[in-house]
Amino acid sequence: MSDWKHISGSLVRIAVGSRTNVWGVNAAGAIYRYTNNDANPWINIPGSLSDIGAAADGTVWGCNAAHQVYRYTGDQDTNNWKQINGSLVRITVGSRTNVWGVDPAGAIYRYSNSDANPANPWINIPGSLSDIGAAADGTVWGCNAAHQVYRY
Repeated sequence: MSDWKHISGSLVRIAVGSRTNVWGVNAAGAIYRYTNNDANPWINIPGSLSDIGAAADGTVWGCNAAHQVYRYTGDQDTNNWKQINGSLVRITVGSRTNVWGVDPAGAIYRYSNSDANPANPWINIPGSLSDIGAAADGTVWGCNAAHQVYRY
C-alpha cells in the first residue's frame, strides 16, 4: 500500500464528502470528524452511530445500531444531531438534496428533502439493496445481498 498514507485512528465505517469533510465511526459506535491535521487527525463528536454519510457541501447524516436516523446540525446547533423519522441500516449522502438509505429489510429510501411531513420524510424506491452510494450530481449506485450491482 505504498500509495496510501497511514492516518492514526481506528474506524469501521468512513465517509468522505471532500478533502476537508471526512467522518468515521469506530467499532463502539463513537463518531469522529477529521481535523485536517494528520498529526492530530480526529475529534470526537458526541453521539453514537453505526453508519455515516458525508457530502462535499458539508452535509452529514448517520444511523445508529437501533436503526434511528440523524442529520448533523452541530455547525448550527449545540445538540449536534437532529433525529429524522425512519429506520435505516445504511445511509449515503451525495449532497443536502441527495440522501439515500437502506432499511433492515433491504428496502430503498430517498429523503424527500423536506421536514414538512416529519412522520414520513422518506420516499420508497422500488428494489432491494444491502449497500448504497450517492454522489453530489444525483448519481446513485447500490449492491444487493446477492452481490449484484445496480445504478439508479
